[in-house]
Amino acid sequence: MGETEDEPLSLNLFQDLIKEWDTDHVQNNYDPTEILHKMADILEKETNVYMASDPDPFEERHPSRVDPECQLGLLLKAYFKKESLVQEVFNHYMKENYFTRAGLDQSSFNLNVSACRLVLDILPGLEIGVLNDTDGLISQLYKWVSGKLEPLCSYATGLLAVAMELNEVATEAEIREKNSKLVPEMLARLRELQDEAEKERDQARSDRFKRPFALFSKSPLKNPRRLSAEGEVDGVGKLSNGIVTINGGSGGKDQDGELVLGAGGKKETGGGGGCKKALERSGSGTLAPGWPNGIMSPPRSSTENSSSSWAEMELNVIGHFEIFPVSLQASQIFILRLLTPLAEYQDFLSLTQGSRILEVLERYINVRETRDARLAFEALKLLASLFCHKKFTLEWVATGGLSLLMQMPRPSMAATGSSLCLYYLACDDDTMEKICSLPPHTLQDLVKYCLWLLECSHETGRQYSIMFFGLAFPFRTILDIFDASDGLRKLYNTISTLSIISDRDDDRDSMSDDQEFMQRQSVRYTTQSLKKYVEAHLAIRVEEEISSDLTRAGGSPQPPHPSYKPYRLEQEQVTEHIFTLLELMNYRGRWEPIDRLIKLGGIQLLLQVIALSYDWTYAGRAETVKCGLDVLAVCSVIPRVQLALCEKFDLPDESAVGINIVLGTAEGEIVPDSPEVQRAALLVLCHLLCGPVVRPGCVKHTATPTPSKRRGGSDRVKSSDEVINKVWECVRANNGIMALLQLMQTKAPLTDADSIRALACRALVGLARSSTATQIMSKLPIFNNGVLNMLLREPVLQDKRAEHVKFQKHAHELIEKVSGPMSRKNYENNDITLDMLHRASVVANTRIRYNNKQLLQLMHEHLVLSGLNKTAEVLKNESDFVPLVDSSGGSVPPVYPVRSMISFHPSHLNRRMISSPTPSRPISTPSRQITSIPSSRPNHTATSRQQVTTPTRPLPTTNTNRSTTSTSIPIRVNRPTRTSVPTTPTPATRSAMKTMDASDQSTSKALEQVGDTKHEVSLGSIVSDFLSSQHALCRNPMTTCPEFDLLLPHKCPDQRSRRAAPLNFTSRYSKKSLFPPYGGPDGSKLDRKLVYSRFRPVKSFRAGGDDREENVFTSCAFSGDSQFLFAGTYMGDVKMYNLQSSEETTYQCHDSYVYHVQPSRDSKLVITSSSWRTPYSKLWSVGDFFDEKKQFKDEEYLEFSCNVQDKVVGTQSDAVATIYDLHTGQLSRTLKPTSSNGYSRNRATFDPTDDLILSDGVLWDYRAPRQIHKFDKLNQTLSGVFHPNGLEIISNTEVWDIRTFHLLRTVPQLDQCQIVFNSGGEVIFGLNLEQELEDETKFETAFKTFDASDYSLIATIETKKSVLGLCSSWDDQSLAVVEQGNGECVESAVRMYDVGRLRAEEEDQEDDGEDEDGGPDDDDSDGSSDGMGGGDDNDDEWGFPIPLFSDGEDLSGSGSGTPSEDDLDDPDDEVDADEVEDLDDDDGGTIADDDDSWEDIEVEEEVGGD
Repeated sequence: MGETEDEPLSLNLFQDLIKEWDTDHVQNNYDPTEILHKMADILEKETNVYMASDPDPFEERHPSRVDPECQLGLLLKAYFKKESLVQEVFNHYMKENYFTRAGLDQSSFNLNVSACRLVLDILPGLEIGVLNDTDGLISQLYKWVSGKLEPLCSYATGLLAVAMELNEVATEAEIREKNSKLVPEMLARLRELQDEAEKERDQARSDRFKRPFALFSKSPLKNPRRLSAEGEVDGVGKLSNGIVTINGGSGGKDQDGELVLGAGGKKETGGGGGCKKALERSGSGTLAPGWPNGIMSPPRSSTENSSSSWAEMELNVIGHFEIFPVSLQASQIFILRLLTPLAEYQDFLSLTQGSRILEVLERYINVRETRDARLAFEALKLLASLFCHKKFTLEWVATGGLSLLMQMPRPSMAATGSSLCLYYLACDDDTMEKICSLPPHTLQDLVKYCLWLLECSHETGRQYSIMFFGLAFPFRTILDIFDASDGLRKLYNTISTLSIISDRDDDRDSMSDDQEFMQRQSVRYTTQSLKKYVEAHLAIRVEEEISSDLTRAGGSPQPPHPSYKPYRLEQEQVTEHIFTLLELMNYRGRWEPIDRLIKLGGIQLLLQVIALSYDWTYAGRAETVKCGLDVLAVCSVIPRVQLALCEKFDLPDESAVGINIVLGTAEGEIVPDSPEVQRAALLVLCHLLCGPVVRPGCVKHTATPTPSKRRGGSDRVKSSDEVINKVWECVRANNGIMALLQLMQTKAPLTDADSIRALACRALVGLARSSTATQIMSKLPIFNNGVLNMLLREPVLQDKRAEHVKFQKHAHELIEKVSGPMSRKNYENNDITLDMLHRASVVANTRIRYNNKQLLQLMHEHLVLSGLNKTAEVLKNESDFVPLVDSSGGSVPPVYPVRSMISFHPSHLNRRMISSPTPSRPISTPSRQITSIPSSRPNHTATSRQQVTTPTRPLPTTNTNRSTTSTSIPIRVNRPTRTSVPTTPTPATRSAMKTMDASDQSTSKALEQVGDTKHEVSLGSIVSDFLSSQHALCRNPMTTCPEFDLLLPHKCPDQRSRRAAPLNFTSRYSKKSLFPPYGGPDGSKLDRKLVYSRFRPVKSFRAGGDDREENVFTSCAFSGDSQFLFAGTYMGDVKMYNLQSSEETTYQCHDSYVYHVQPSRDSKLVITSSSWRTPYSKLWSVGDFFDEKKQFKDEEYLEFSCNVQDKVVGTQSDAVATIYDLHTGQLSRTLKPTSSNGYSRNRATFDPTDDLILSDGVLWDYRAPRQIHKFDKLNQTLSGVFHPNGLEIISNTEVWDIRTFHLLRTVPQLDQCQIVFNSGGEVIFGLNLEQELEDETKFETAFKTFDASDYSLIATIETKKSVLGLCSSWDDQSLAVVEQGNGECVESAVRMYDVGRLRAEEEDQEDDGEDEDGGPDDDDSDGSSDGMGGGDDNDDEWGFPIPLFSDGEDLSGSGSGTPSEDDLDDPDDEVDADEVEDLDDDDGGTIADDDDSWEDIEVEEEVGGD
């Protein structure tokens, strides 16, 4: 590089010098000065060649990392490999007494000069900490600087500048003291050198006027570089071709002469490229005013297109300086470098007093006069450091320095340096306000200059200009000019043209790590600026909409925001502004900046950046994704963006839906352990889901098509309710319910969990407005099992209680959406479940009726007990009723009729404790424990309430004719209010939910409730509230109730009917003749509960052979003829056991463990599936031989069709299902969903009719084939199976209705359970999946049985061994269970159980009980298995319809069939108290377990083994 063929490479010469030094330096009296100068010459030569390639001036990386072919980088590597040379230079050659210590009477000055020169040359590859680590070096440098002997003074200044970049050096007390004296000297020295350089330039201009062509003979390129034979400058590139290409290329130019690059323009590649690359950056054909045309860019004329033009412009574009012999330029650069790191400290301000440093820097920056871009660049770096102090920024803007920054040659190092200064200016708001007050043409020049930097500068120049815009966008003046200059497109192009965002893999794979990092940084800064851009426009648009809304409402508009003041919005303000805009902005209104961003493709680009950042690993990833999400949040106001997020877009490796990416980000999949990113994603979801259904300018469900619809623009004219419904559906389709529910229960990270919960709950509130989502959520267990109540009680972190209050608010809203409206003020606690809300809804819709005469009786009783006998007598005479007490004589104790004694209530108890009532007794005697009654009158006491119910007040005689209005507020009834016409009271809804311990409530709560209503308290309302509170306490309240009895406690009847089958089997069996065939309703279900809670082990099959300890069983299945038992093993074998003879046959089927075996019903075919190593599945024929018929290479799971077993369905990866015809062996269907759920244990399966297929939560029609429906994903593992009744799908705990696609119920006991039905389809066997631990796989030691008709738990059968699999025989009389020992005993076996029979020891216990009782027990034993063991052959039902009334068991799936206390107290119940003692053995929900292991049962037969 840079060498001709007949001259050796610089690297070879340099290595020769190192070898020469290595040989000679051990000699006595060795002087290394000359060889160090030779090394420095080579390094400086290659440094100039490297700088000619125009690297980034802020580049601090090793040259080899910038350009691996660079000779300078190779030289530096060769130098630092020689550690002895490095040590000698720093430890000895830079000592001023080197020769003196060697015993020579010789000055070390020249050696020190050569050593310092060499160190300056190796700085690009030097770790600058070495300067501080070298003992005494920094002190020596200060001594040389103060000595002022050139060139050592300048060299020491340059090295000291590098050392000052270390913070620990610059802040040391001794160094600060030295710098306080050195800085003023350097400033004075700098001014002297500047004046001297000005004189030299004046002299040079005079000489140039005398000899106009002398420039070309004195080019600074003459010494370090030569022109090759082809006229090419070594290390620079051929200028002529490059110039023609630039000016004749395909890139267009805009009105300002700047290069226009669209979204699909050519990408700029990294790496070198010489001067051609530098000139390509120049997108302008003109310079700043006053510049000659030839300097900026080579002219198009061929006569002027020569290398001489580059010789003339090199100093202006790249800059060049020689350090040996040291020049004025080099001395000034070293001083500027020294002052640059020191200028950032506060101490520097006092040291610059009177130095007029800004004037000095202005003269340097004026490249028009100095013609030196290198010197200007160093001055700009110092100026940027000064801009850390507001004093200098304000002074610079006030003196017109801003225009000087924009007059840099383009392109040049100075232009890149000016971008840093502009960025520092924008960091201060006061300075930006002054800038915004400048004339408009100055601001236009500023914005256009920064836009040029976006496209034509170095990489750091681009980044600084991007960051400048990010800080300047809040100022409307800059923002308006930016929009008018088409700035958004240029800002968009900074990332759209990057290779890291490219769709082509070659572009991304060809990048180096450094290039990839720089491009990621560009994406980071651009997304930050876009965020500021859209947020500024958001503030402006909200201000306009609010003013317009106030004007329309007749109010005065808000005062306008000053254009020079910034729009600063906090995150909460941004969220509030977005919702304000959703409420006020016209649905079809235009928002120009966001529309431009959409037109450019910004939405898809941001989603692509978010998705691709999954593979990025650098510190700014979280900030990049967060800013991208914040931009999407603002853009989500536009309906087009909402629809775009619901559509698929292409990624480099796949396609994805935008909302799916946002949901994944919210779950922490894109950027793990970043709560800020999760909150940003959740805010996007809140804006999408919680917006108004009907927005301004849009009519809900337009009946007639608009003209734009007829033009075909259906996407643009969708009504707002259609758009938000599509958003709701898309969130559901991408498993948003499951994701948000999981986030609502998150506990990590500790400091942010409360805010994440609140946002997730808020998003769910918006989604709950969708009827489909509401139906699904209403069946989820989180609303029933108390989990939500526990979450509402306490925050995760006590310091975040404010966030927890938000979560509570949204949670109550969510409960209202899911279960219907309710009044939260009536609930003083948060323990609200869906069951409570259902009962409250029933009570609220119940008509409260009571007998008015009973009310008069109670009034009479109250008057008598209060001593008002005359008033009581008047009431008795006017009304015809039988009094409860005798009112003849005040001192006579009251006499209660028998009926009043039946009506037991705490108030009666209190009355009966009164021995001698007197008129002075307080009037709070009827102490019914109810909460305070709301009233419009504050400070109501019990006395005031009693005063309301005077005898003159008309009684609510029309109460029985009133019914509750159609309100969904829980526990509300109609009550009369005060009206001018007593005969027609006005109904009003009032809260009626009462907690029966109101005496404990504070007065403040009562007053709060009193102040919340405008209704009056009446006697009728009090009675209605009292009766409603009693009704609310019923276990099963009914909407239609008979007249309430005021003298008896109210209780709704229980669910069990008189005709229901008895719980006891003996009673039930005796009634079969009266109520055939099962002894009454639900008799068959009770029989199943009895039979499938008893299992008796009868036989065990163990593997034979030497490897039986390792070859454990993994799966099992009965043959179709029930003659054989197939068992898969860990080592890939399938063992076939003859159930009659117990003969074992082993077949090698796979190389890995067989987790699935399925024989056909005709016992001719068998399917086996294994875990790894293809083929995963195989089909075998079973006859005289076990022959392989077909291999299924990619089908991880395979099973037969259900109705007619003429085909098989296979499950491949990526949710693909394949169907094969068994007659032809050919593939007949391939089902690939448009969007999959990604279940970890997806198993494709047929429905009982073979018309439908379920795969990965997607329902298919096999006949079409087409995708029918995608069920919401509410678990991560199990896809689901069909219920044998063909009407339901069971997916983990969820039960879906195939006909309506509604979620019917959830069965918590089925969580993470593999489901196996018995042959009749009436019973479900639940087998817990294995748990993958760190060092082992753990299995549960029990299996469960469920009633398939209502999914109630029958029993949990404890085996005391790990259960790996099970299957039921075709006649349902036997059950095979794969068991494996735990701990030391890991023996594996397939154990056979008889269904419906007790174990042997249990039978013995029952026999003992019969002897002691003198008779047989009522419960069934194994001897009563006739007609039950295998089920009734005539029973065709595959799922008894879910009964309206259960037999006392918990229908939610708890499986407890034990009767409740209400059942025992019910006189109409068929069950006697003594029969209940036997129910523990009869009923479900029991655990079949004992203290003895089942291997000890003598009746069990063991097969196999030794």
